Amino acid sequence: MTTQNTQSNNYLFTLTSFGSDTDRVATPLVLANSALVAGKDVLIWLTMEGVELAKQGAAGSLVPKSFAPVSELLETYIENGGKIGVCPPCAKTHGLTEDNILQQVELMGAVAMLEQTAGRQTFSF
Repeated sequence: MTTQNTQSNNYLFTLTSFGSDTDRVATPLVLANSALVAGKDVLIWLTMEGVELAKQGAAGSLVPKSFAPVSELLETYIENGGKIGVCPPCAKTHGLTEDNILQQVELMGAVAMLEQTAGRQTFSF
């Protein structure tokens, strides 16, 4: 995990993993949910294999050892107003389409994601 040290009430969690390490998928969702409950502005940006999380139904197969099922964590995150951005080239590589992508997800290229880092404390998983 890497972090950028800033004074911020806003957070960006970058997720690069999916099925091979379910705790790595769950951890940013747990942190993001905690930040949302505390009234913070939160964005999860999915890239590389992490974009699989944006597929409808994909989270249902992930049950971490240390946390609640990923589908529950994701549902809570979305219900609490968390934002999700997805790397467009990675989405294409992993077969995300208008037919299978979660409705709440926004395709967010490099420039848009970098703009979102301004004023946010960032974490990568």
